[in-house]
Parts: sequence; C-alpha cells; structure tokens
Amino acid sequence: MAEPEENQDSDQEEQSFPMEIENGHITDSNSSAEGENSSDGEDESLILATDSTGEYDRDIPTTHGYLGKLNPLSGYTVFEDGDVLRNIFAIYTTNTLVFPGFTLPLVMNNYFENRVLQNFIEEHNKVFVLLCADSGYSDLYEYGVTMEIFENNLKNNMLHIKARGRQRCKRVSGSKIDNMAGRIKLVTVQILGEPPIVSPLADTELLGLKSKRKWTLNNFDELKQCQKFRRYHAGQLPWPSWVYDLNEVSYYTRILLDGLSSYGRELIPTDPEKLSYWFVQNYHLVHKERLHILRLCTTLERLKVEASFLRLRRQLCCENCGLQITDPTKVFAMSKDGIQANYVNPGGQVYEIVTVLAAQNFELIGYPSRQFSWFPGYAWTIMQCSNCNIHLGWKFTNASLTPKEFFGLANSGIKVVAEKPSFNVPGAEEGKLSFASDYIW
Repeated sequence: MAEPEENQDSDQEEQSFPMEIENGHITDSNSSAEGENSSDGEDESLILATDSTGEYDRDIPTTHGYLGKLNPLSGYTVFEDGDVLRNIFAIYTTNTLVFPGFTLPLVMNNYFENRVLQNFIEEHNKVFVLLCADSGYSDLYEYGVTMEIFENNLKNNMLHIKARGRQRCKRVSGSKIDNMAGRIKLVTVQILGEPPIVSPLADTELLGLKSKRKWTLNNFDELKQCQKFRRYHAGQLPWPSWVYDLNEVSYYTRILLDGLSSYGRELIPTDPEKLSYWFVQNYHLVHKERLHILRLCTTLERLKVEASFLRLRRQLCCENCGLQITDPTKVFAMSKDGIQANYVNPGGQVYEIVTVLAAQNFELIGYPSRQFSWFPGYAWTIMQCSNCNIHLGWKFTNASLTPKEFFGLANSGIKVVAEKPSFNVPGAEEGKLSFASDYIW
C-alpha cells in the first residue's frame, strides 16, 4: 500500500501504514504492546480526556477522524414526500442499516467504484440511496434511506466519504435495477413521507369544549395532568379514555426513555421521531426486526413496536456457535452517536459495532495497535470466539483513559438472541403489544 499523507491532524498518520488486513481489520507485524505506553500516548491521552479524571471525550468517535482530513460539501437536500427519484445511485450492503440522522463512513478502494462515485460527486450530486439485504439475505430489501455526502477526499487512490441519512424511501415496484460497479447500482425510488404527529382526540366534534378543556399535549406529564379533561372529549367517542391515551405518542416516548435510561439520558433524544430512529439504530435488534421498523410509516407505529421489543430480554452471542459473549447490562455508550455505530476499515469493510464494558468466552489475537483506531488514543486487539474462532470484534485499551478498556463487538460476528419475557404480557402470544391502563395512573 502507498504511504499515507503526512499533513494530517491525527497521530495515526505519523506511523507507517500497515501491510496486512486480518479478520476484517488491519494488523501490523511491527506493532507491539510497548506502543501503547509511550510518552506520546500519555500526552495524547490528556488531549482526549474531557476532564482531570481522564474520562474519554465521546465527541471524538463521531468525527471518524481515522479517515483523515476530508473536504466538506455544503448544502442540505430534502425531497418532497412522494417524489420519485429515477436512476439514482444506490450502494448495496449486506446488513448495514443507517437511519435518518445517523452517519455512514465509507472507504471506496475498488477502482471502478471510485471512478463512478468520483464522477457522481464532480457532477454536483451528493445524494445516493443505501440499500441492504432482505431478512433472508437473498435479495435487495425494498425499503432504504437516502444518504447525503457531506465530506469526502481522494487519498492513495481510495475515496473516503462521510454521508448522513436523510429520508426513508422505497424502491418503485417493477422498476429496473442496473449494476454500475461493484456495490453501486442504479435504482428508482419513491420518497416516503413522515406524517405529522396528531392526537387521537384531534377529531372530537365539540369545538366549544376544545376551547375550554385542554386536549392537546406536549409530553407524558401533561397527559397525566389532563386526564379529567381528556375524558370529556373521549365521552363523545365509543371507547374509554385510556384507549386513546394508549395511542398518544408521548405515552410510548416515556416508556422508551425509561427503558433506555441506563445508557445515559443525555445521549437519547426526547423528540419522538428522532427517538424512534435512535432506538432502531442503537438497540440490539436482529436484522429482521430492524427491517420491519424501517418499513413502518409513522412515528407512533415505530414507537409501539419498539416498546414491544424493549420488553424482550436479550443476549449477545457468537454468530457461529451461539456461545454467550455478553448481555445488555454491559452495553454502554462510548460515542455520543449512541451505543452502536458504523465504522469502516481501510479495506472498505463497514462494521456496525456495539460497545460493552465486559465480555466472555473470547480470546485475543495479535498485539495491540493504534493504527486506524476508531477510538483515537485506544489500541485495538482482535477478538475471536474461544470455541469456534470466528471474529467477534476488538478489545480497546488505554491505561491513561477512562474506561481503561472496553470491547467493540461487530454485528457480523455476534447475533442477538431474544428470549420470551418471564412475566405475562397480554397479547404476546399473538405478537401484539398490550399495556395495562394503570401504567399511567
């Protein structure tokens, strides 16, 4: 491989570029554990810490600084609901999903992919569609997300890109799919709208009552305070008032915020729409569950399904042999993007990893290395299953930072095993979600 450019900001550029790619990540036969304890590493740790306690700055991983200095592209592209985008570029990945508001890093090292995508950007195009495999991994899934490139750079004949998810879309039925180069295809998609959030009591008929008795609400606390007034409005309708309460977005927003509180409330958005995307991007779901949420049309539908998924106990196990590697109580956020995010290695392989504080049933391969580290300041070591030797992810270490060590588990190496709840959930047998009305009152 060619030597990296010298005039870059991160400390990785000062080191020689590695010569091998192993288990989906780079290794260097010359790297050793001593590099982690060098004086330069200690100075760097002070910069990477947010305070005197050595707590790691979680803003750093969100920049994907391992890609080097990229050139910003201005603008923000939003299409009208229902717009049909004909012959738009699509990048196909097996199981990488990026939802609106989240970032996808890419390294395009295929010559033909580079040329096609470079010409695409030079013609002032920035929006492409991200598509993944269906639940059976046999075909393209019909739903996807438009991605807008906001930074890029061509370095050592490799195109480095950062793109952000914008809007959900759906492939137009019967439209042609043309192969351009490698993972790049030409497709025709239709933009899916995001309907406004409306209270189920919005259509009550007595306008005079509406002017005197509060019926709209902004959050869960208002829902509780307005119980008596809402009963006046619900009295015109055939169902008891609690039925309408269970179809308020704020009800499910509160359930999710409470259930996710252990991950840090400061990282979790309170806006219902953003929360619905944060959950599916970050929570430990199987591929089929995430695809199901991607196709749902409204924020309320997504939050209802996510609340049902939140109730199921889960374990993170080896993808190949099923040996337990960790459980959700060990999951934590090492990045302000959340507990799970996408990263890319020099070979162009995108990994979606979840960060955990503890893991078991693994063994380490090779020596710690800081080359191309997704968490600058931390050295990574390859992890593999102690039973079947499949690649699980990486252990990250730095004795000068807090935490001193953690694990990044790759979704390609682990599988989520969802267990049935130990308590009785009405309607669970039919796959339906049901809550008792006294959850609120």
